Amino acid sequence: TLLTAAKNGNLITFPGLTHENINKHFPESDETQKGHMRQSRQGVRSTKVPDEDAMLGVKPAPGVKHKDVYLRVFDATKKSMYTDQSGPFPIKSRRKHQYIMIAVELDGNYIDAEPLKTRKAKDLTEAYQQIYKRWKATGVVCPNWHVLDNEAPEEFKQAIRENNCRVELTPADMHRRNVAEKAMQTFKGHFKSVLAGVSDDFPMREWDELLPQTVLTLNLLRQSHVAPNISAY
Repeated sequence: TLLTAAKNGNLITFPGLTHENINKHFPESDETQKGHMRQSRQGVRSTKVPDEDAMLGVKPAPGVKHKDVYLRVFDATKKSMYTDQSGPFPIKSRRKHQYIMIAVELDGNYIDAEPLKTRKAKDLTEAYQQIYKRWKATGVVCPNWHVLDNEAPEEFKQAIRENNCRVELTPADMHRRNVAEKAMQTFKGHFKSVLAGVSDDFPMREWDELLPQTVLTLNLLRQSHVAPNISAY
């Protein structure tokens, strides 16, 4: 992932951190579980070898559909953001944080994170407002459509509406409709790697102080959707 980011020019602000130098001086890193605990989808690649000779004599029958064409219409005025909350972190931080809110800005492919004390409406609303203010302060990102879990409290949804965002709830038991679910897996894998790289005497009650650095490095390794030649950061 780091080599891919270097190839794409995402690390040009780091002097000497080129693709060639990384290959030449690649460190012996401790192995982590990042990405290795996910099951691969079955049936993606067929192991059957097609019989090309048999296919030569097959003539397509008229009116029979052989290939499907899928079209999708995108609303250019829709600036979507997705949010989801993690489960409890094993250690409560010194600032009483134990959860993480993950937010995804779809156009930029940007993943953000904000620590939570609890998953109650007050803490969810405060974390959301912090993320929204951070994004709006950039002058580039101003979401007007918010997709979140169907069990979100009413106080949280009302705060979203007050920011002139339309609220969309995912259907029950269809978590794949929320992009933040997949972003949660990506963030957790990267955060595990960050925790694996800290000093042995690092106080784990300070884990929430690592979130800004984790967000920065994670998005440097991702490409933007609207401009694939630059990083999500």
